[in-house]
Amino acid sequence: MDSRNKALDAIRGYAIVTMIFSGSIAYGGVLPAYMYHAQSPPPKHEWVENLPGITWVDLVFPLFLFAMGAAIPLSMQKEMDWKKQLKRYVLLVFFAIFFEHSKYNNFSHLDSLAPYLIALTGFLCLFLIMGTKKVMYQWIGMGLAFILMLFAPFDNQGHFELHRSDIIILVLANMGLIGAALYHYTREHHVYRLLLLVPLFGLITGRFLDESWNQYIYEPYFADWLIEFNFLKYLFLVIPGIYAGEWLLKKSDWNQGATRSISKTGMALLCLSLVVWNIIALYNRWLMMNLFISLAAMAIILIWQNRFNKQNLLDQRLLWAACYLLICGLFFEAFEGGIKKDDATLSYFFVTGGMAFFLLFAFDQFNLLKNLLAPVGQNPLLAYALPGIFLLPLIDLCGLGPWYDGLDQTAFQGILHGLLIVLPTALLAALATKYRIFWKS
Repeated sequence: MDSRNKALDAIRGYAIVTMIFSGSIAYGGVLPAYMYHAQSPPPKHEWVENLPGITWVDLVFPLFLFAMGAAIPLSMQKEMDWKKQLKRYVLLVFFAIFFEHSKYNNFSHLDSLAPYLIALTGFLCLFLIMGTKKVMYQWIGMGLAFILMLFAPFDNQGHFELHRSDIIILVLANMGLIGAALYHYTREHHVYRLLLLVPLFGLITGRFLDESWNQYIYEPYFADWLIEFNFLKYLFLVIPGIYAGEWLLKKSDWNQGATRSISKTGMALLCLSLVVWNIIALYNRWLMMNLFISLAAMAIILIWQNRFNKQNLLDQRLLWAACYLLICGLFFEAFEGGIKKDDATLSYFFVTGGMAFFLLFAFDQFNLLKNLLAPVGQNPLLAYALPGIFLLPLIDLCGLGPWYDGLDQTAFQGILHGLLIVLPTALLAALATKYRIFWKS
């Protein structure tokens, strides 16, 4: 059975495109607060601990984690290959550390061509390691990477730091390994995954209690550069993703007799609208109105599913899971001071998990959307690395750096600042996918 699902690739593609765009738009006071993380509003973008709400930016990382979880059953249709999984984990951890060290901004204090050459050399190293199949090229890339990390003049007092890593890739590396092991041991006992969430709930909620053992294990320790206990909270997104992946595996069996219809497209639009509405309502704190509107919309979706799409068991599972998680998220919203990404609340995991299921259902109904986003989603590591170690040094190398940096005076310029990075990134990643050039771990 094919291990790829185009709607899932499109989810991942949407996540990478919006992540790059949100990180590339102009910062300061030129754009409204909903264009950034809800807890880091302009103009200073300092973290505000007690500011509840989410924006579209806060949906990006949960989609990555959900897509990673869903990909696990699709890629592990045979028995667990521990050697392969451990190799993948080590490569992703290496990617997280090396990528963070080789970012162009780390060498902005240097003169002449050094910053460009170092960053572009970093891109070449990752290309040889992740983008080629020949072992000799991979070893050459690895050797160059270690030389670069050991001797490059970084801006942090000029030396390599093991704790300096890309946190997003590091989390994905750990969740990939833990999720694969979890799926392996619960493949025949699906309910065990749900049972795991109960003690995990206690672990997470007890970490703020002084002198508790929960708080103790969250303290820094000798290997926290590799894994933190704080990462375990993301299983609240990975585990629902694993269920989605298992259901996608049964798509051909479950969908016999199912047909695409205009009403199904309408339901997909309603699901998309529900996601957008919840982001707007939770950001603006329209909590009571959001609860009633969301419950009404979900009732319409489930009644439609039961009456007009009952034979499609995949859609049934996706929509019921989406509604259940969103309801849980809205009921937990007041818990922990309102929904927040940092520190992530249970409401945040439930709401964004439900949104991920809605988007997976909706994206599957729109071929144009799938065809545009799926090629980017099939090459996430390449797309993730392109801005920081390829496009930005290339812009400066062409003498366009001052002009690009000056695009922060108006809202239009602030948006353009992001588009000039995200569009070439998406195009290059899609072209690489077309010509079968993949960065794989």
